[in-house]
Amino acid sequence: MNLYAQLTQLIFSFYRENPYQLEEIRCLQSCKLSRRWGVLKIICPTFEVAEALVLGINTLKEPIAQLRLAQQIEISVNRAVVQYFTVPSSRLTA
Repeated sequence: MNLYAQLTQLIFSFYRENPYQLEEIRCLQSCKLSRRWGVLKIICPTFEVAEALVLGINTLKEPIAQLRLAQQIEISVNRAVVQYFTVPSSRLTA
């Protein structure tokens, strides 16, 4: 299992008992994820997938904050940043 799949599976596992929220971020499965210097980079294959993730960003922020994966989220398509989000520090205190 490569790093992209591991990060995706980790986020999906967070919602394994809540299928509604899992469905909100299901398009994450077609993206590549990497993590560096506190930034979780999500590289999407199309703008439609990126827009779907932007709509479900609150669902996506929760596991990232609670698992302390990153302080910021960058969603991009073909190296062009679509949206940049900050994970609130108040969520980082567990």
